[in-house]
Amino acid sequence: MNNSMWGAASGEAQSIFLDTSLVESVTAHTEAISAEYGGFTGGVIDAKLKDARRDRWHFLAKYRYTKDDWAKFHLTDDQKNTDKSVSASYQPEFTKYEYTISADGPVSDHLGLMLSYGKQHSTIPLWSGYDINRTDGTTYKERDNQYRNNENYLIKLNTHNIDDFEASLTAIYAPYTHSTAYSDEKNNDQDIKGGGYNIAYDMKNVLSFGLWKNTLAYKQSEVSAETANYRYLWTNTSGYANWTNDMGNTVEGNGGSRDLTQNSFIYKSVLDFDEIKAGAFTHLVKTGIETEFGKARYKREAGYFFRDAELNASAAGSKDDGIIDGEQWAARVSRIKEQDNKQDYTTAALFLEDNIKFDRYAIRPGVRVSTDTITDNADIAPRLFANADVFNDKTFNVYGGYNRYYGGLKLYNAIYEYRFDEYKRTAYDQPWVYNRTVKMDYSLDGLKTPYSDEFSVGASLAKWDSAFKLDFVQRKYKDQIMQKENSFNAVGSSTDVGYVNTNDGESSYWGVTLTASKEYELGNTKHFSELSATNSEAASNMMGLNAFGDDSGYSTKYTTYNGKLKKFDDVPAANYNSPWVITYNHIMEVSDFLRFGLNARYEKGVHGFEYVDDNGLKDPDGLDTRNYVSKNYGDIFTVDLSANYDLKFGGNKLTFGVEVLNLLNRKNDASYTENANNIDGYAMGRQFYANVKYEY
Repeated sequence: MNNSMWGAASGEAQSIFLDTSLVESVTAHTEAISAEYGGFTGGVIDAKLKDARRDRWHFLAKYRYTKDDWAKFHLTDDQKNTDKSVSASYQPEFTKYEYTISADGPVSDHLGLMLSYGKQHSTIPLWSGYDINRTDGTTYKERDNQYRNNENYLIKLNTHNIDDFEASLTAIYAPYTHSTAYSDEKNNDQDIKGGGYNIAYDMKNVLSFGLWKNTLAYKQSEVSAETANYRYLWTNTSGYANWTNDMGNTVEGNGGSRDLTQNSFIYKSVLDFDEIKAGAFTHLVKTGIETEFGKARYKREAGYFFRDAELNASAAGSKDDGIIDGEQWAARVSRIKEQDNKQDYTTAALFLEDNIKFDRYAIRPGVRVSTDTITDNADIAPRLFANADVFNDKTFNVYGGYNRYYGGLKLYNAIYEYRFDEYKRTAYDQPWVYNRTVKMDYSLDGLKTPYSDEFSVGASLAKWDSAFKLDFVQRKYKDQIMQKENSFNAVGSSTDVGYVNTNDGESSYWGVTLTASKEYELGNTKHFSELSATNSEAASNMMGLNAFGDDSGYSTKYTTYNGKLKKFDDVPAANYNSPWVITYNHIMEVSDFLRFGLNARYEKGVHGFEYVDDNGLKDPDGLDTRNYVSKNYGDIFTVDLSANYDLKFGGNKLTFGVEVLNLLNRKNDASYTENANNIDGYAMGRQFYANVKYEY
């Protein structure tokens, strides 16, 4: 979650949450993806909800819980000095629970009904990273209860036993709230609200020549942040400004309230033709359209940011003017503009593909054409996949393909920008003088749609009651959107400074994955085992350091990296793609009422960078640069264990379960660097979850 003062309010990665107990199936399309799917550059998840059952009414209730007393913590030297939650990377006090209740069954001979409510909640007390002075000379820390609350209300109607016709109507309301703050900044609280509605009508018709599927949906989502609309960077004192953060700064306030809303209507129609035979060939043709009509709105209130504070006991004035009476005054202020931006948009896509089979061979050519009213680009994405059943007995297959995927429309870019006017003064009793305007324009005008080209090849073998797969995938991401400073503006001058979106971003990835799985019995126990190993490499010219919006006097074009002056574009991006990932999963059914699960995962340490200090080399314009060095982070190894025990009685089933995460209490490195701040820490040690589920 990124809720800096300049950014739009951001929430969870998903606007709608669904409990897994409501999901019939989840299909992860990661490579050689059908032309039916678009709006992504890496992959897509297709989740299908369960239908209400037709035999009788069924009920489910489940609960899952954990807390800090059930967990171990691995501490850095700094964290050992406190037993309280003082940062996002160290939170030794928490409680977390989640529960779901649902019911489904028939309401008539041809209609079923499902009802469900679910909630996830966590509470983390956050103690100030600074001390507050009492009048008696003692100090204390302030406490602020952070929390996160996700809810899900669902109702679904679906048809039963109607010839050649199937339909469902699903309505979901999924709000969430989140309260957070930075422990070492005063009055920095943020109340995040988000979530939304989703109403979808799905229909399937069996025609004389194929299957016709239609979806009509309405979605509404929002995310807002309620915060103070002022921000101060004071000089630390023993008076009012008597606290500091890890960077040695004394910060107060936040960046003002922001709100992002989106409403859209979606229609998708897919026609799967019946098999067509033509000599030795058979064809399964699929075609369809997909369109979306929507509106988005971004609002933020006006605010101000005072900094460059100077101590002066004679200073007289108010905080609203950047003055602490009798202590200090701010020499610079950025006045943030109020915004209310709106955008209507339409997207449309048409796809066609044919699954051709002849003898032991299959080939699936396809194409997807898409466009939108914001960029007015017409994007053509070819798709091709081929498979050879080598021995014509489904035991050994060789396959591969080439596919292009275009990314989805990012409305954030179309309606969001930040802008502020900067003023300076020479003394607390002198007038403010305009200095410059800084703005970041996220407009997509004139830009190409980001895309990725994927090449894949692989083989699968079914032998010895086991399944083996070897896959190689290479992706090249082109025309990626990244921010760059306008070339005609000079950083550090009194002229306006601007940043714009460009298509200059490029990334690449290749990976080789070997997977082996087997189902077998040993005595009276059933087992499923799966071993997977991936070797991969990723690269990008989109540096992980925040090069933009830095008006503190440091270069926004250059940095010092491993002792050399480099342009930001020439510095390797922080690569959080582990070069080796090895996983082992095992499920054991001792009987029809006792099950065990084990998951082991090893990740080789990733490559990144580490901030050293502000004493970097000078750039060609004479500006200071910040100093970074490359760093390899530690390896990660975890073993998770679960056990479930069923009690069955009179059509009822009661399941008791326990999960142990990081069973070996491994000390896994969780450090990272964000801009000019190194965050040291370790992942959670051993942690227990308890759960119970009732089904009827």
